[in-house]
Amino acid sequence: MTNKKRIRFWAILFIALFAVFIVLQVPAVWLLKKFAPDLRMLQNVSGNIWQGQADWNINELQGTVHWSTRPWELLRLRAASHLTIHSGQTQLQGVVAYGVAKNIYLQNFNGKISPETLATLVAWQWPSTSMNVKDLSLNYKRKTGFQSGEGQLSWSGGMLNYPIGQRFERIDIPPLVGEVSVEKEKLKLLVRDSQKQRMADMSIGADGMLDVQITQRFLLHSPGYQGKAGLDTAVISTRQPLTSLRGK
Repeated sequence: MTNKKRIRFWAILFIALFAVFIVLQVPAVWLLKKFAPDLRMLQNVSGNIWQGQADWNINELQGTVHWSTRPWELLRLRAASHLTIHSGQTQLQGVVAYGVAKNIYLQNFNGKISPETLATLVAWQWPSTSMNVKDLSLNYKRKTGFQSGEGQLSWSGGMLNYPIGQRFERIDIPPLVGEVSVEKEKLKLLVRDSQKQRMADMSIGADGMLDVQITQRFLLHSPGYQGKAGLDTAVISTRQPLTSLRGK
């Protein structure tokens, strides 16, 4: 590389970095008013694109979000920010990124989600204790589905009202650990007890359908359950669109 080309390279790099620095200083509230004037989910926005915070509300939930942009992720052709989310007893932190190929990334999410938050966001049967999130990472592509995933979701136990037939069974569930994985572009959650015995399986496909299988071992934790089957047998299997589980 000649001296002239070397000088040109460093000049272009300096201009590009300076431009990125200037953009990161743009006030976040100005950006929202300019490109999302009708967005009501965020309020009391402060800071800039580089870092800032805001109050948020979804349905009946309220909380705060803090962000810190990761500009070096632009070298990987994606925009990314480290988020810390609070709402009551819920606290999560991790990295969210969006790539040019319309991939959505969640990286290294950790924290806990309270049962009240879960019930408000997703109208489903949840245990009465918080869901703990450990090292959760996902890569989702809109047209094809999940590309990769790993991490753990766990509960310390608690009560669960689960519909069986025409009635709800009250189940005193033991501590549970769910291992996250991706297989054939489906997101899977394999739920086991403390002895690593199968309790339930869940999967979400690119079509937005949720498949759930509940085993005999899981249902035996309900005093009123009288069914008979092998402990690993999936006694209950359901399939429903995720859109039917929208919260309040």
